Amino acid sequence: MILAFFSSLSFLNPWMLLALAALPALWWLLRLTPPTPRRLRFPPVRLLLQISREEQSAATIPWWLLVLRLLIATLIIVALSRPVLNLPLTSGQTGPAVLLVDNGWTSAPTSEARQTTLNNLIQDFLRQERLIYILPTAARAEGTPLSLRPLSPQEARGFSHAMDIRSWNADRDQHAPLLDQLAALPEPEFFWLSDGISVDDGDETLSAFLAKLTAIGPLTTYLPAERKTLFVIDSPITDPARTVFPIRRLITGPEASGTLVARGNKGQILASKPFVFEEDMGELTVSLTLPNDVRNDISRIEIQSERHAGATYLLDNQWQRKSIGISTGENQGQGQNLLSETHYLSKAMTPFFDLRTGDPETLIQQKVSLIALGDTATLNEGTEARLENWISSGGVLIRFAGPKLANARSSLTPVDLRTGNRTLDGSMSWSDVATLGPFPENSPFSGIEADRNIKVQRQILANPSPDLGEKTWAQLEDGTPLVTADRRGKGWIVLFHTTATTAWSDLVLSGTFVEMLREIGQLGSFENRNAGDFKDLPPLQVLDGRGTLTADVGLAKPLTSARDALPPLSADHPPGYYGTADYRVALNVSPRIRSARLLDPATIPGVKKPYQSGSTRHLGPLLLVGILLLVLADCLASLHLQGRLPSLTSRRIAPVLLVLGLAVPAFMPGTAKAEETLDRLLEATLETRLAYVTTGDRTVDTMSRAGLEGLSDKLRRRTAVEAASPLAIDIEENELLFFPLVYWPVTLDFPALSDKAIARINSYLKGGGTILFDTRNQYSVGIPDGSGLGSAENRKLAEMLGNLNIPRLVPIAPDHVLTRSFYLMQTFPGRYSDGQLWVEDTSGTAGNDGVASVIIGSNDWAAAWAEGPDRRPLAAVIPGMERQREFAFRFGINLVMYTLAGNYKADQVHVPAILERLGQ
Repeated sequence: MILAFFSSLSFLNPWMLLALAALPALWWLLRLTPPTPRRLRFPPVRLLLQISREEQSAATIPWWLLVLRLLIATLIIVALSRPVLNLPLTSGQTGPAVLLVDNGWTSAPTSEARQTTLNNLIQDFLRQERLIYILPTAARAEGTPLSLRPLSPQEARGFSHAMDIRSWNADRDQHAPLLDQLAALPEPEFFWLSDGISVDDGDETLSAFLAKLTAIGPLTTYLPAERKTLFVIDSPITDPARTVFPIRRLITGPEASGTLVARGNKGQILASKPFVFEEDMGELTVSLTLPNDVRNDISRIEIQSERHAGATYLLDNQWQRKSIGISTGENQGQGQNLLSETHYLSKAMTPFFDLRTGDPETLIQQKVSLIALGDTATLNEGTEARLENWISSGGVLIRFAGPKLANARSSLTPVDLRTGNRTLDGSMSWSDVATLGPFPENSPFSGIEADRNIKVQRQILANPSPDLGEKTWAQLEDGTPLVTADRRGKGWIVLFHTTATTAWSDLVLSGTFVEMLREIGQLGSFENRNAGDFKDLPPLQVLDGRGTLTADVGLAKPLTSARDALPPLSADHPPGYYGTADYRVALNVSPRIRSARLLDPATIPGVKKPYQSGSTRHLGPLLLVGILLLVLADCLASLHLQGRLPSLTSRRIAPVLLVLGLAVPAFMPGTAKAEETLDRLLEATLETRLAYVTTGDRTVDTMSRAGLEGLSDKLRRRTAVEAASPLAIDIEENELLFFPLVYWPVTLDFPALSDKAIARINSYLKGGGTILFDTRNQYSVGIPDGSGLGSAENRKLAEMLGNLNIPRLVPIAPDHVLTRSFYLMQTFPGRYSDGQLWVEDTSGTAGNDGVASVIIGSNDWAAAWAEGPDRRPLAAVIPGMERQREFAFRFGINLVMYTLAGNYKADQVHVPAILERLGQ
């Protein structure tokens, strides 16, 4: 440990260490300097008694005091030399520093080490006053111009904290067009912060680009010291009994394990299953057997131990198994499968849907999303009316023609039908058997290849109408409709103008029929647009590089191609959901990975170094604290030698040492941990208290405590809540269940949560507690400097919450209970006023009395609430009106009342009084 400390120690002013050569002269000077003589009143007799009878040498300074003062001098010299731990060892050049930073999704597992090294390098370059250029390697958006400009110190520091990990692959030679500009720089030095992995990368292209860089200037490559395994989830395979998820290990190695987790739309865990990769194993499958209703609620699959986009697989409407009802004519084909409509329909639908059979009314009661109705005569009025209501609510009715429908009248058809049927293969027919024609462009079948070998002998014809072409989804080669459809309310009516058996055609024997039914099965999720058209789907939610879904779609563009030709992942089309809330198409990482390998350091030119494990730390402040303590000890020793202090017996020296021991932590960074003792547990339970999470930053923790003290004071003065002093919480050690509200300020250096802390937080949220996460960055995010680098806290929060069971969050609605739980208000300012407040979506849930368990904002409320002992504010509010501080307190009071009293303010009994107060 000692050797490691000295190996990472550097000096920014090493020439100051030459002053250590003067220590012998200082020792000689101090040794010849006797202590100051003591002054005493003249007591003749006592003076005679103190005369020594032995011969003594001249008085000199005590050896221990001499050593103490030499130590003080040594520490002063060392402090002036500016010692630093973990200083990056650069080449010492003074030219521009160009940093190529891997920020594709494969860099997520090593992001912390890369971030530490990047911060250290930038701090060192700023100290050397070198120009800094940063070139991220994740592929840029199409049409985005390449630019090479130096970053200002503010931009460089912001970039090091806000470097975002992208969810698409790195394109390391995309900056090749900048080589001429880089060559024009005076003596540039290149640094490549690599993730050590090549995904679908051309080795020759990368090698050529690196060779050109080294021809311009020296290259230093930082590589991860530990190569972590990358698990990715491939496309699932579904069947009626189970769902199988293939998992690949991109980088094979020793035995590794993980847990596959299935999550619902609100982030809740629906199923989980562990898996183990044996040594050098590259692939395995994990199967989940779930009820259909639970399986349809799954929105994404993820590997719990992995934090990158490849370990998350999004499921869209295509993977949901809907409940499909089949209702056919009575006794049709009974005991003869090849004559039964049910046989052919069930065979075609079983791979994709869960089938139920029965009459239409029974199927409607079972809440199926689609009903396939065989050849049926006129339905009774009650059944037809209930089917119409069901269709208007979003159901899909598929009807098949036959002898019964040909001679019946019904309003449940998409087009007006002619009576009777058209026979194409009879002896009196003028034409031969018809074949299937091309699918129209407006049809959901347009992406299916039409099988021209399908032959139709009979069909029911539609009466001509102006909109017949729009309602035709499939046609014969002569242009007559084979499948027509009509939108009714939110649902559809689809009619096959031939039978669901082989009596009139061989359509039911083809794979085309299966694909047609599969596409129709997705209709219940479509809005009012052309079914099956996957074009112009806007980005809805995108995955970031750590596998977290976010509504910030950035530069993402709509999808403009069919599902079978989805574009490659890029800044234009990152992985995520595209479409609307009712119909979503998912883009995932794993289906687009062709190959992956570890980069061989031997093939990389230039110097290779491992990532740094510790941040650059200046030891000057710590040495100054030590010097002050030693100077204090020197003063006490001098006073003692002068006789101005009483003799330091063991009884008298104990209080002095105690005071010094208590004073030392005051100079040290960090915050003492709140130990879970019996007294603390009694404090937390016997009185109502708010709590705040300690971050290890003394300034932030002090402000949090002062803020909750101020809010508790306002609660006692304005409400019936007798809130006692707040308590600090060490999230790794202390229990949260005793507090109705926990304030959590987000800091960039907050350590990663342990499994124990994650379980404790999930239990607290599930049990009815509320956490207010405050990123406190609204002002920095809003600085109009054009850099867009002010959201480091947001990314840190997303990283912290990645493994928590966090529900779906939405911007607070104008009619949310939080806007009227005590005060009527629509804005929620803190120290800053413009931040967006996000709350858990509690619509449709009855748990926790409808109280949101998670609230997120950025307005730094603790600073606005903070008051001193004289109730004077400790921090100014921005833009600076005291009315803003008053509204901050009102928001705090509303928040506490909301967490304590639940959603009683949402009751309709209060509406008249609230409307009267609003003056409406």
